[in-house]
Amino acid sequence: MRSLQSSSDSSSPSSKIHVVVVPLPAQGHMSPMIHLCKLIARDPSFTISLVNVDSLHDEFVKHWVAPAGLEDLRLHSIPYSWQLPLGADAHALGNVGDWFTASARELPGGLEDLIRKLGEEGDPVNCIISDYFCDWTQDVADVFGIPRIILWSGTAGWSSFEYHILDLLEKNHIFHSRGRASPEEANSVIIDYVRGVKPLRLADVPDYMQGEKVWKEICIKRSPVVKRARWVLVNSFYDLEAPTFDFMASELGPRFIPAGPQFLLDDSRKNVVLRPENEDCLGWMDEQEPGSVLYISFGSIAVLSVEQFEELAGALEASKKPFLWVIRSELVVGGQSTESYDGFCERTKNQGFIVSWAPQLRVLAHPSMGAFLTHCGWNSIQESITHGIPMLGWPYGVEQNTNCKFIVEDWKIGVRFSKTAMQGLIERGEIEDGIRKVMDSEEGKEMKERVENLKILARKAMDKEHGKSFRGVQAFLEDLKGLKIHRE
Repeated sequence: MRSLQSSSDSSSPSSKIHVVVVPLPAQGHMSPMIHLCKLIARDPSFTISLVNVDSLHDEFVKHWVAPAGLEDLRLHSIPYSWQLPLGADAHALGNVGDWFTASARELPGGLEDLIRKLGEEGDPVNCIISDYFCDWTQDVADVFGIPRIILWSGTAGWSSFEYHILDLLEKNHIFHSRGRASPEEANSVIIDYVRGVKPLRLADVPDYMQGEKVWKEICIKRSPVVKRARWVLVNSFYDLEAPTFDFMASELGPRFIPAGPQFLLDDSRKNVVLRPENEDCLGWMDEQEPGSVLYISFGSIAVLSVEQFEELAGALEASKKPFLWVIRSELVVGGQSTESYDGFCERTKNQGFIVSWAPQLRVLAHPSMGAFLTHCGWNSIQESITHGIPMLGWPYGVEQNTNCKFIVEDWKIGVRFSKTAMQGLIERGEIEDGIRKVMDSEEGKEMKERVENLKILARKAMDKEHGKSFRGVQAFLEDLKGLKIHRE
């Protein structure tokens, strides 16, 4: 058990509300949690203890610089047998049963030990904020008689699918004993009973619910735990998903609230950094025409086959569009062909810019941004919306296919391809057609207009005077302040 903390101010630790924060060890889940931590830590009433698994903690502290005034945001670790220095990866996602089982077995004891240690040092913990997927933290909170608050890091719509797990199982629409439904069945069966969500095809139900049975017991176990939480903070905004927020609040009470976009809470406009960011790309973007650049990023987990990588590269080259492409070292399974890759780089040296990781928020805010080809992780989508950038959806797994459906059919701010990244090869002609549809067509102009309107609503949600998300977060903080009075 290791910790890192800056010198505190003159207030004694025990005079503050002490919040232990437990993110899921995955970059997409950590970023909104860190933004929330920074907001809370700016209030002098609070001390924050951010708890990561040890391998991730060791990497995180290499990049962490405590912002001025946030000395009461402290970093701690608990032991874990899985090595996740960059957060969850494709291996963890592919072995999710083992990953989650190991977490439920190993992590509660480590967190309990840490909370006891903090109490013995005169700094007792008043509540736990944790990711929805860290449902084991509810039992830890119960041991100490303190409340747990959930940060839901995806869409409100996704939360309704999790809430309807038993209904979906009863109708035999998920976790089939025979395996995945055929493409014909997945595209023809309509799911119209998930309240707060528009009817959709079985193919658009979160991907993990359609696949391995290992998810079944995980989902059945964690779904009812949400009812035991004091608050559920959703990293989305009301005007984007009003029917879902209304339904879930009617079921769980008024403390199920929109609390996003979380990154707008953070004045630094920086996400969690676990990989070195190449800021040279921003200088390259300065040289491009306004609205001309196609940004391509598959997030921190998704991978591509060699064949798919080459089809995408061919489409980018043929499109003639300026492109900024994030190519992680592990993006291509087995590694790309050196000869083919070098040839592509040579032919497109005046067209594109390749980085291993990008400062995404600054990229999306750049005037030269035109469109975003994304794996449909929720952070990427919401950041794109908040900067008024239309999208090409290429979902990889988990709930990303559902997010993609929302982009294309509900909000009409992007296009998708005929397959997900896991379903087979998408040929370069189809990719190029998608690029031109978003960036060159009349339909693409309409997408741009719609996403610009959503951009206004997203930023309005975090307005410090009238924003619904901001007001909800402030009400949540006032409730936490009452915890200290109640316990004393």
